[in-house]
Amino acid sequence: MIRPTRMAGGVAALALALTVTALLIASPAAALAAGSLAIFLLWRGWRFERDLAAVAASLTVNRAVDRTILRQGAATTVRVTTTLTLLPGMEVRIRDVPPAVAAGEAPLCRPGETATYTLRLMAPGRTMFGGVILEANDAFFSRALLVSRLNAPSLQVFPAGTTATGGGRGAGVGETEIDRKTTLDGQSVRGFRPYQSGDDPGSIDWKVSAKRGTLHIRQLTGLEGGTPLIVVDLPARDGDPTTFARFSMAVSGAVEGAIRSRDGCSLLVVTSGEVVRFIPKTRDLREALQALGGLAPVEPRNPLYRAPGPAVLAARARLPAGSGDREKACLARLGGVLASFARESRSPFTAAIAAALTRVEATEVRLYTLARGDGSHIVQVIHQAKALGMRVVASAPDGAPILPGVDAVEVI
Repeated sequence: MIRPTRMAGGVAALALALTVTALLIASPAAALAAGSLAIFLLWRGWRFERDLAAVAASLTVNRAVDRTILRQGAATTVRVTTTLTLLPGMEVRIRDVPPAVAAGEAPLCRPGETATYTLRLMAPGRTMFGGVILEANDAFFSRALLVSRLNAPSLQVFPAGTTATGGGRGAGVGETEIDRKTTLDGQSVRGFRPYQSGDDPGSIDWKVSAKRGTLHIRQLTGLEGGTPLIVVDLPARDGDPTTFARFSMAVSGAVEGAIRSRDGCSLLVVTSGEVVRFIPKTRDLREALQALGGLAPVEPRNPLYRAPGPAVLAARARLPAGSGDREKACLARLGGVLASFARESRSPFTAAIAAALTRVEATEVRLYTLARGDGSHIVQVIHQAKALGMRVVASAPDGAPILPGVDAVEVI
C-alpha cells in the first residue's frame, strides 16, 4: 500500500488548515488553495504508482544458488544481482524473498549490487523463491511492492535421512568393505590399500587397519576415470516412500556432484529388464535432473531370473582354480555347453546394456539400487560392466544383500 512521506504529510496538513480557514471565514481563495493542494497530492500519488509499475516491468534478477538439491535442514548460499531502469526522483532498494519453507533473511541492496545471504530449507519437497520486494520512494510517497514472477530457480528438498553404518549381508562374493560415508559427498571411499610412506595420516581407516593387522588408507573415488556412468535401478511400488525419497536424494546428489565437479556423467535408468532412460555423456545439469524428476517406483514387468544373459553364462563357464582331473573334465564339458549357449543367447535387455556401456566409455559404474525383490537385471548389468573391465560401486541401504561382482559397496 502506498504510504505518504513527511513532505506529503506536511502538504496534507496545510491543505486541511486552509480548508478549516475557508469554512471559518468563508474565504474562496483559501478553499481554492486547499483544493489545489489536494489535487496536487492525488496527481503525485498517481504519478508515483505509474513510475513504480514502469520500474517493476524493467526489473531483472540474476539469482545464483550454490546447491539446488538439498537435504532437509541443510544450508545453501544465495547470490542475487538485480538491474532495472531507475526514473529521476525515485530511489529504489531491493530485497530477495526466500522460499516460504526457508529460514533466513536477505539484506536490502541497491540495483546493480550483489546481495549474498544464507538460507536453510526446513521442509521437504520442491519449493520456489518468493520473488523480490521493491522498496521505492520519491519526495511524496513510498511503497514496498512484491514482484513474485522473478522466483527462479526451484529447489528440491529431500527428507532428512540417517547415515547408516556397518555392512550388508554377505552373498559369497569375497571380502567387501562398506563405505560409512554418505553418498551425497563429492568423494566417497572406493577401496582401501596399505599405507605407504608419504601418505596423509588423516586418510588412515583405523577400523580396517585393526581388522587386517596393518595400516590401510581410504582411496577416494571422486568419480575418477573419465565421465562416470550412474546406473539407477527403480524399485517396485510396494516400497516405503521415505526410503525412496532418500534414494532419490542420493541419486540426484550424485548426478549433480558429478556434473559440477568433473566433465559430466552418463545416466542409465533401468527396472526389471527394461531400460527406462539413457543419457550419454551429458554436461547439462538441467537435462539430467529433468530426466530424474519424473521417476517413481514401478511395477516389475519383465523379470530376468530365467534369462541369465551371455555375460552371466560366460562367467559360469569359467573353470575354478584347484579342481581335480575328473572334476575339470566334467566342468570343462559343462563349460563348453554354457559357452555355446551364451553365444546363442539373445537378450534384448543385455544387448541394450552392452550398447550403452560401450557408448559411454566409462571406467567406473556407480549403481544405485534398493536391492529388493528380483535383482536378475542388476546382476546382468554388473556382469556386462565387469566384462568390459569397468569398476562397479554399488550404493544400497544398510543391510541390503551385497550383489555379486561389485568392487565396493556404499550405504545410502
